[in-house]
Amino acid sequence: MERNPYGILGLTPASSKAEITKAMAVAMKQKAYPIDEIAKAQKALMKPEERLAADFLRPILPELQRFQRSDLSSLSEELPKLLMLTEFDSLGDAIKASQNVSELDLQIGRKLADSLILDFEE
Repeated sequence: MERNPYGILGLTPASSKAEITKAMAVAMKQKAYPIDEIAKAQKALMKPEERLAADFLRPILPELQRFQRSDLSSLSEELPKLLMLTEFDSLGDAIKASQNVSELDLQIGRKLADSLILDFEE
């Protein structure tokens, strides 16, 4: 499998061409990869078509490896039970009762509202 050029040069997909050139010089000094791989990585990231391939088609190995080492034993555990709070059992009834306002209460409310209207036209 071909290595990811971003991984070879220690860059992110947001890196500029100047950063790619600097990273190539640093990678050459560190000698963590063969010179031909460093050169291929730099060429790939400088060409727009190959950079697209590096962005979308090549795997991101550290994340893949982290996934393979994951402990999935918690998937076999029983899910926690959801308990409903008893305080809300009669909430529907309280809402219905608040909607049943008597005609007398409506008349009192209208008279109060009318007496509070202020004249803003002054």
